[in-house]
Amino acid sequence: MHIGILRERKQDERRVALRPSQAQELIAQGHTVWVESGAGQAAQYPDRAYQEAGALIAEKAKVLEQCKLLLKVKCPIPEEYSDFRADHVLFTYLHLDENIPPAQINALVQQGFLGIAYEWIEREGDYPLLEPMSKLTGHLFYQRSVELLAQHKGILAGSYGPALPGAKLLIIGLGRIGTEVLRCALMNRLNVIVVARNEQQVADKTQLVLQQMFGGNGLSIKPPFVVPFDDNNPEACKQQLNELIPDIDIVINCAVRRPNLPKEKLAYLVDKTMIQQMQPYSVVCDATACDRDLIETCVSSEILTHYDLIEEVVHYSPDHIPSYVPKTSTDMLTAVTFDYIKLIANLGPEAAIRAHADLRSGVSCYKGQITHPYTAQKKGYDCADILDLLD
Repeated sequence: MHIGILRERKQDERRVALRPSQAQELIAQGHTVWVESGAGQAAQYPDRAYQEAGALIAEKAKVLEQCKLLLKVKCPIPEEYSDFRADHVLFTYLHLDENIPPAQINALVQQGFLGIAYEWIEREGDYPLLEPMSKLTGHLFYQRSVELLAQHKGILAGSYGPALPGAKLLIIGLGRIGTEVLRCALMNRLNVIVVARNEQQVADKTQLVLQQMFGGNGLSIKPPFVVPFDDNNPEACKQQLNELIPDIDIVINCAVRRPNLPKEKLAYLVDKTMIQQMQPYSVVCDATACDRDLIETCVSSEILTHYDLIEEVVHYSPDHIPSYVPKTSTDMLTAVTFDYIKLIANLGPEAAIRAHADLRSGVSCYKGQITHPYTAQKKGYDCADILDLLD
């Protein structure tokens, strides 16, 4: 199979979808690998490294012409939509269920290609291609938030001695991203508040993190204060946060709105009036890239260093923060995508999809139709069965 690695065109996206050593392995298996010139440069994988691995370096038009399987990291932006043909297979993060307007989704999907989304590949109830980037997202939002706090509010976040009390950090949600934020915060002895549905889960995760980091020597670290969230009474959580938020230095939202929490039930967990109560130059981040979802004032940005000053509060919400460390994130991501790339290349896309339910779960569009149930439901599309479209 001819496999193409495309250079990312989204602003500040600096990752690449395949490493040279992986290209070499595919070539050894009889495949031809094409790399768009400059695709790996920002991730410290120059064209020369791919050439030494046996790959062919070409401009985008040649890669698109020659290749069936196309590899990217992020969803195509509008200027790329016309690049794709009905016989292409695109393997990347698609995120069609996120902030992309329906008109743009239509324009992309109508190209007819087979789109397989990293984020929806599911194995035994887990999402293995999301996990490493989610963990890295947690690390980086913690790192950037404490940098911004020091830069704008003049506060050192960590408690590294008796004269350093530590900043107050609010974490909303304790999934993978939130757990990694918690890990960083406990390691640096911040005063942590966690919004979570299950108080015992917070206690268990805290204990696990402390054991992993410190063995038996970190158990004296102050555990998080838990603000319980009840789906049946979300206002109670909001009221408690309203009382706490004037003293909070950093807010990092790591949770997305679930279908059982419509706007009619809870417009925002943190609204603009609460932001107004925060001290000037405190920091608010949304790690989910869901605009104005649980925090009224948070809107994502494509620019990794961009922040807004809203009500004198620093807002920082880049939608692809792993690209802040492109070498690290490329290595982590390609370590988990490569087995699926080999599967598609060696079996062919249709046979691989039929034979492997985990790969099949990632198929988001084909022949101009949406094929992923959640995406279809969230965006208001009919959902086609991918197996029917393959017949």
